[in-house]
Formats: sequence, structure tokens, C-alpha cells
Amino acid sequence: MLSIALSEHRLEADLAAGVLACPACSGGRLGPWGYARPREVRMLDGVRSVTPRRACCGGCGATHVLCPSWLVPRRRDGAEVIGEALRLAVGGAGHRRIARQLGRSPGTVRGWLRDARARAGSVRAAATRWLVALDLELVAVTPAGSELADAVEAVMLGVRAWVLRFGHGQLGARDRAMWLTAGLLCGP
Repeated sequence: MLSIALSEHRLEADLAAGVLACPACSGGRLGPWGYARPREVRMLDGVRSVTPRRACCGGCGATHVLCPSWLVPRRRDGAEVIGEALRLAVGGAGHRRIARQLGRSPGTVRGWLRDARARAGSVRAAATRWLVALDLELVAVTPAGSELADAVEAVMLGVRAWVLRFGHGQLGARDRAMWLTAGLLCGP
């Protein structure tokens, strides 16, 4: 699955024009290739339906599912929900309290936090690379108290650097964080 930070209309136009590069071979161009199965994603304010676009590389033949940036790969909850859980966890809340607050099961929230903590080092490294590439006047990243908190801090600094350099665009902070980290922080 590839996280795409484009509107549905723009994605269709770019696929038709063959301007999206294949991440598998880096040389081929992606073209439209049907749709993935429809799914419902739980958000903070309700449920959102989505049918992700599929694309096929003209060079290597690899196929990809192109997901909007608010959709977390292989998760039933959207980026804003999982992002809020991570924010609360970094603030010191436990998985049971977060689950009550978000209306999710404790096991689900515990899984999100476990996966995020397991990837925290990789996420921090990826976010720091973005931060260095985007912020020409980089200041030191202040340690936030835990590996997960440090990763979230680095991601949000990367998002801030992106916004300062390119503007907000169509994405909110959590969607941009998902896109910049390719879903690494929230995905299974």
C-alpha cells in the first residue's frame, strides 16, 4: 500500500497522464488498474467509506494500492484516531484510559501503542531525515522522555518543517505525518 497525498480527482489525472513513478522499480510509471475492495474506516467523528485505487507499473508490472493519507494500512481506524491515541500516550495516558476516551477496545489501543513503540526508532530516523531535508535552519530536537515521545516529536517537527516550506495544502497535521512516515508509526 502506498500513502497518497493527492485528492481523488488529482490522483486520477496523474495516473492517466503517467506521471506517478513506481516505488518498486523507480523507473516505471504507474497507470490505473482497477480498485481494491471497499472498506469502512472509523474516524473521530464517525465512519468514512473508501475504495482505494489500484495502479500497475508499466515497467516492472508491480501493482500497488494507493491509499489516501488519512487511511492507515491494514487498520480499521484512521490516522486521526491512532494519532490521537499516540498523542495521549506520549502525554502519559495508559491504553485503557485512551480506549475509553476514543471509544475503542483496550486490546486495539494496546496493539497500536505496542506497534508504535516497536517502530519508534525507525520512525524517528525517517522523520529526522525529512526534518534535515526540509528545514534549513534546523534546531536540535529536544528529547521528549521516551523513545515513542521522541519519535512523535520528530514527526511533528518534520510536519512543521513541511508546512513552513510548502504550506498546508489539503492535509492536516496527522495526515501529513502519516504521509511523511509512509504509515510506519501507525501501521502493523
